[in-house]
Amino acid sequence: MTRTVDKDERIRPTHFHGSAGLEDWRVLGEGACAYFRTGSFTAGARLVRAIGELPGLGEDAPDVDLRPEGVTVRLITLTDD
Repeated sequence: MTRTVDKDERIRPTHFHGSAGLEDWRVLGEGACAYFRTGSFTAGARLVRAIGELPGLGEDAPDVDLRPEGVTVRLITLTDD
């Protein structure tokens, strides 16, 4: 059974890790983080570009760290509480 989550709803780490397709992701601090091995800086740059072209990112754009062998992507939510 899949549960939909409202964009503004907090997701508990156990629910996050139990979701299909998120095996590469880890919950760290205020959000989720994944490292994707790309094998080259050029391939990593293509991944970063593809992420940047995703529709609807707006203010929710991820932090990305491009390195010669891969890309780290962080989805961080900061709240007042």
